[in-house]
Amino acid sequence: MPEQRHILSAVEDSLGRLNALVFEMASMAEQNLAHAIRGLLERNDDLCNQTIADDDEVDALEKKIDQAGHALILRYSPMARDLRRVITSMKASTALERVSDHAVSIARRARILNAHPPVIETALVQPIYDLAASQLKLAVDAFHFGDLALGLRIVQNDDPLDIAHYEFIDRLTDAIAKNGAQAADYVALIFITRLLERIGDQAVNIAEDAIYLLTAQDIRHGGGLPEEARLKNG
Repeated sequence: MPEQRHILSAVEDSLGRLNALVFEMASMAEQNLAHAIRGLLERNDDLCNQTIADDDEVDALEKKIDQAGHALILRYSPMARDLRRVITSMKASTALERVSDHAVSIARRARILNAHPPVIETALVQPIYDLAASQLKLAVDAFHFGDLALGLRIVQNDDPLDIAHYEFIDRLTDAIAKNGAQAADYVALIFITRLLERIGDQAVNIAEDAIYLLTAQDIRHGGGLPEEARLKNG
């Protein structure tokens, strides 16, 4: 029995460290995104360059999480929720790596825009970023703290970001028609908001991972909501 308790304690400690690594990676990805958007809105190339440089640390954390997850499986052969924690942690790290990659793409586009005369419509990116960043933070919190209600909230309510993105496209499409000289800059801004919309998609993926971790139910691709959500909505 003492040996079994020791093993259970070791597994719990390893899972806790894995969860902490995911949270650290999420914090860095969120910071990279914030720096990229500030670099755009404030026309600050230093922040853009910092985003690009700091992406290496996010990549390193993804590898560290994968290594820790594989080592935990090989050493302890976890079952049920413990195994789901390992699997979803590695999946969440993949989503976060993509978030940071999107931030780098935004930073690279921002540096190009910063070299051109200011575009008034650039300020309209802020509310779209606010929606994406909020969605990402809530999804990470749902995963890290095991908050099922929060995870369901993200999955069931990602429309505002999509709507804001499409409204922005409509507005800039009109701007291109009126001012063809800045068409390339408008297209770059549309691309940036598309990346923010994709970051929202990654947030949904993380929320779905949180729901799977907590309920063992895969709701991707129309898999249906967990019983808890059906009861709440019924």
